[in-house]
Amino acid sequence: MKRFAVVVLGMASAFASLALPAADSPAPVPAMISGALPYVPIHGAAAAPDRSRTYKVIFNVTHAPARPDQPVDGILFAATDLSALRGQGVPGSNTKFAMIVHGPGGGGLGAVDGILSNASYRAKFGVDNPNLTMLAALKQAGVEIMVCGQFLGAMKIDPTTLSPDVTVASEAFLTLITYQNNGYAVLEF
Repeated sequence: MKRFAVVVLGMASAFASLALPAADSPAPVPAMISGALPYVPIHGAAAAPDRSRTYKVIFNVTHAPARPDQPVDGILFAATDLSALRGQGVPGSNTKFAMIVHGPGGGGLGAVDGILSNASYRAKFGVDNPNLTMLAALKQAGVEIMVCGQFLGAMKIDPTTLSPDVTVASEAFLTLITYQNNGYAVLEF
């Protein structure tokens, strides 16, 4: 997924540079959430953010970053998308974001590691958890951040080792079904 995101961002940058002369390119706007990517408002863009629309999305977060000092893509893009919408005038009442974190298991770096408390993350990887600032800001902005309880049980992960910004859900797939039945789009990371 990370490679896909890099390719997509690279292609978007290449097309943007073809479409707009450098002198006319708007400057990137810093994200409202520290650690998120900046966005570039595009005047007259197709499918531009609509302040009257309600954006409902659940991020299905399953992939780990390549290294422990990098953020989890799903957390990064939830923060980036929320920042971009809010920064372009979409009110908080019209952004309904949720996140479910789970799998895959194993001994290496996993997506669930990204929601560990700093003490637990540092004990496991020897560095601070780069996701915690974004998780706290997402939670503060009203994002529901959940982890699969079945995954925690199967991997024998103690819920007390997680960030306090995370809630334990019964099961990831039931959570995804419930949110989809309630009109949420699913973004896979």
